[in-house]
Amino acid sequence: MRAGYNIFISGGTGSGKTTFIKKYARFLIDQGLTVGILENDYGAINIDMVLLEDLMGDNCDVEMIVGGDGIISHRRRFSTKLISMAMTGFDRIIVEPSGIYDTDEFFDAMSEEPLCKWYTPGSLVAIVDAGMEDELSEESEYLLVSQTANAGKIVLSHYQDMKDIEDPAVIKERIL
Repeated sequence: MRAGYNIFISGGTGSGKTTFIKKYARFLIDQGLTVGILENDYGAINIDMVLLEDLMGDNCDVEMIVGGDGIISHRRRFSTKLISMAMTGFDRIIVEPSGIYDTDEFFDAMSEEPLCKWYTPGSLVAIVDAGMEDELSEESEYLLVSQTANAGKIVLSHYQDMKDIEDPAVIKERIL
């Protein structure tokens, strides 16, 4: 069994995670790599699965775990799904949590047996919506910090909708 290389895509609800994943996964597939996408959703209907459906084929599979019934159950399903995906031998595993996901949960799972033997955590990409509200709730602010603090890359989405985008200080202020 070969080890997978994880790419973790975080970001708030509506920030553009699925759009980014769709384009990035297509790029990897076009390079001849096999890709597994793990969708983490807390909603009853997973629209992201529908949006990623056209990627599914010989070089790509999309899996889903549903949250909402407690952290312990969710962690167990998350780890079990990653074990299953490791056994398929994907070259890359892209993990998309819901917009309400604390990235510490991901790093905790990656440090546990047997996942720590099979996976390299890889890249953490945080998608930040340039048009997000200036005033965030305490929980939203915590999640934004969680998702950007360890990010190797921060991608600013929806910037084309910003009227004051010419001023880099405005962008920096929104993120920091």
